[in-house]
Amino acid sequence: MRNSSNTISNKWEDLPNEILEIIAKHLQSRIDVFRFRAISTSWRSVVPLSHRQTQSSLTLPPPFTAAAVLSPVTICRLQHHSGGASVLMKVVESISGELQLLNPLSTKTCKGNSSVRRTINLVDLRLTELYRGFRLIFDSIPTNFYVKKVVLFYDFGILALFELGELRFWGFGDKNWTNLGNEGDCYDDVMRYKNQFYVINNLGIVYWIDKCRNLVQYSPPLCGFGHLKNLLVSEAQFYVVDFYMEEDAARVQAAMFEEPGVRGRRRTVDMKVYKLDEEWGTWVDVKSLEDRIFVLGKEVCVSVSVQDFPGCRGNCIYFVDASDTKTEFQTLGETFKRFVGRVFRFDNGSVRAVQCFPAYNKLFSPHMNWPLAISSSRDDVAV
Repeated sequence: MRNSSNTISNKWEDLPNEILEIIAKHLQSRIDVFRFRAISTSWRSVVPLSHRQTQSSLTLPPPFTAAAVLSPVTICRLQHHSGGASVLMKVVESISGELQLLNPLSTKTCKGNSSVRRTINLVDLRLTELYRGFRLIFDSIPTNFYVKKVVLFYDFGILALFELGELRFWGFGDKNWTNLGNEGDCYDDVMRYKNQFYVINNLGIVYWIDKCRNLVQYSPPLCGFGHLKNLLVSEAQFYVVDFYMEEDAARVQAAMFEEPGVRGRRRTVDMKVYKLDEEWGTWVDVKSLEDRIFVLGKEVCVSVSVQDFPGCRGNCIYFVDASDTKTEFQTLGETFKRFVGRVFRFDNGSVRAVQCFPAYNKLFSPHMNWPLAISSSRDDVAV
């Protein structure tokens, strides 16, 4: 078996440079470059460490007044080649090409001295891409208009979900945004799956968005009365997570004594999960996720199995509330912000900060939210 494995490895290393150069032209992000270079010395000789796809500046129409870049966000599983524990991580890329390792729930990158870094070596570690999304990076604060989520639409434009629930399309070079859907409709989430695009409104109706940007109803309304709905795919089936928010002022005030910083902000107190039965066209109430874990991030909502993350607990949902805070910590004279997320447990219906349950914190690395240096050789070359 070992000889067979070595033979396969040698075949990869012996690919002619002409083939490698063709592969290199299809590398879509800087993280792809490092994974490519980690294969062998011959592969590293084809693509230099400085190789990266150009990120074009976008001049968005009003209400935005600042230039932006559509930057990839990669959700990965990180594991040593020898096996053992795995962690879920998000890798984002700055306009300058610097990479940063983040908690998948985090919405902010940290600002610290570039000399303070964590280095991972892809010769020793296996970095498996699970999902890819995008984010808009502005060169300055544009306006008070907030984009909740952005999706690349067939490589000729973007779908943007705004804070108040408007769904808009902007084709690269267009002078204006195009509103999608019916006037007055409020949308909660938008996603891409198998190069198709879907959006869900606040009534739980899922729409398919065709190439002409028409919204075609894909599901019946959801008989759920939550305040916010997230759409995701798990094992090739559509799921909706329905958030129930705390609105009673007295209970919010009581919660302040447990978790400071929630004044004036709604927080999640319960969740319901539904699965779309496409054959019968109905929503099915889900009572357990079994070995699945849902991670509801800002750019991408993902589903993973505990089989790929030994030691982690399944049957739960990780997410972030508006009331969540980032706690500061200092190291080597630099101040960073560590992100605080929440976990909903199906076994008892509780919603708590992830740190309250050490067994549920194993999914994430303790070194999240560090400036990241990645090496694809034994030299530990920093980005």
